[in-house]
Amino acid sequence: MTELYSERLELALTTALEAHGLRRRKAGRGFEVSHVVSVALITADFNLEEDTVIAALLHDTLEDTDLATDVIESRFGVHVLEMVQDVTEPPKDIPWHDRKNRYIEQLRTTPRQGSLAVASADKIHNLSRMTAGISDQGQSFINAFTAGITDMSRYHQNVHETLSSRWNHTILAAHRRELDRFIGAIGQLSETL
Repeated sequence: MTELYSERLELALTTALEAHGLRRRKAGRGFEVSHVVSVALITADFNLEEDTVIAALLHDTLEDTDLATDVIESRFGVHVLEMVQDVTEPPKDIPWHDRKNRYIEQLRTTPRQGSLAVASADKIHNLSRMTAGISDQGQSFINAFTAGITDMSRYHQNVHETLSSRWNHTILAAHRRELDRFIGAIGQLSETL
């Protein structure tokens, strides 16, 4: 079981806080740093190793902040850096579909199970927040995203299928439950339109 406190975890939390600051997430629902902490707690809840929890805390730093790869490597080692790189989406100037397909390809090819765990925990939290956003705000929540609801649903199903084809872990059952809740919320939203 991962201890919820160590000097490395505290340094990772501090690094994430410094990198993300108080920037809000898409659609203004929460802060980036609350997301990465939630993802880290999900990985810890599934008793994943400390490096995986640290990678979860840092998983959006290369994508969303100016934190350099050498900082991650010098503070946490090459294994953590590689996991963070595995779950970092390509740059946002690449079209949405291409970016998501490249991300799925990264998940297909990584040799690191910790990366798959971070990806699954990330999607669990994203799906739970999107389900809550749909329930609270309906279509106006969906309108804040680049992709349409059908594309988002298909993408999340493809991520889950990719992870499930590569790895067998109990976190994937939680991921599936959250995906099913999201699909159910989409169905309820469609009925009201």
